[in-house]
Amino acid sequence: MRRRLTVSATLLALTLLLAIANTGSAADPSAGREAAARRAAQQPSAAAAAPNDLFTINDGFVTNTYFHFGNPAHGILTAETWGEGGWTDPGDGTVVPNNSQGVVRALKQSKVLRVAVRVELWGMDDPGTERVLASSSTVNSGTAASAQVRTPEVDVRTAPCLLWTRAFVTIRWTDNRLSSVSFEMPVGYFNLDAHC
Repeated sequence: MRRRLTVSATLLALTLLLAIANTGSAADPSAGREAAARRAAQQPSAAAAAPNDLFTINDGFVTNTYFHFGNPAHGILTAETWGEGGWTDPGDGTVVPNNSQGVVRALKQSKVLRVAVRVELWGMDDPGTERVLASSSTVNSGTAASAQVRTPEVDVRTAPCLLWTRAFVTIRWTDNRLSSVSFEMPVGYFNLDAHC
């Protein structure tokens, strides 16, 4: 009886140690995505915020996940786009919108060699008046876990009242095949300047 109790206690202790070791590890399928998102957030962005921006607000955040050949076992890439509005103090203690820019980020999840991203900021006042306001350069991830790029900032005082981004993503998979996708915000976001 005493031997059985000792074996049971040892097995319980080993089970607890194994459970503690697996907490927060790759045993959680979302851990890889969270780690990639943390690494991407730590990367410096291609364009800094305007020096007079007090803060920025992200609008219209869209995330798409792409599977190589439609199968996650062959490769996974997550691409995100959003609009980033900068706000400033005009000197009277209030805050007003100052600028807006489009952002795209791609996170390599599995079986992706590299990814290239580009983004455009679009605007429209009335139906049929859609136009490109700004376009970024193309950024390649190389061996990094992600790639991110922003358009130049657009002055919201002269920008159209409805804004959205269109993202372009080119994926080189580990089997050396190439996929190109593009997507945009389904709704967009409103320019909050007083003229709108």
